[in-house]
Amino acid sequence: MLYDHPEEDGWSPSNLWPRDQSWVSCTDYDLWATKVAGPTALIEALLDDGDLEAVRLPWAT
Repeated sequence: MLYDHPEEDGWSPSNLWPRDQSWVSCTDYDLWATKVAGPTALIEALLDDGDLEAVRLPWAT
């Protein structure tokens, strides 16, 4: 389980990454977006997914 705080209804973890730390996602509760950093293949898959609204940040080239 990622978290177990029933009193925090409607909240979710703000930073997630796998054990191997190959990628990370960062979200703040009041931001309109989530930032993801990781391998090129992951980022390209997110950008190419038609069900997601994803953009490459200009400083991430």
